[in-house]
Amino acid sequence: MSNYYKEKHLQATKNKIEAVKSQENFLGKRLWKVIFGGVLFSFWAPHYTSHDPFSDRESLFEKGEYSFLELVLLCATVYTVFCLLYHFSSKYQDKKKLKKLTDLKEQLESELNKKSD
Repeated sequence: MSNYYKEKHLQATKNKIEAVKSQENFLGKRLWKVIFGGVLFSFWAPHYTSHDPFSDRESLFEKGEYSFLELVLLCATVYTVFCLLYHFSSKYQDKKKLKKLTDLKEQLESELNKKSD
């Protein structure tokens, strides 16, 4: 590969590194939106039913097995668990991708330095 293409590849790699860094910590940067969405979900989910005219489904609240407060707390717990799973899995994936890109960047820089010497 010629130096021109290696320089282009190096620049593209640097841009990808910046993109990954800017997209890190998605939930932390949008914490208030995540909390607001969780509150909406927690109060909406116990009343949700599919509006299929051919089925006689009831919402969780209409079944009467649990109180509304218990259902809201259950939905909030489920929402929190999914947010935590997303946070830690995306953090791991971003770290892995960033390491791969920085290794590629260092390799390309060393190859360009060897050819220029």
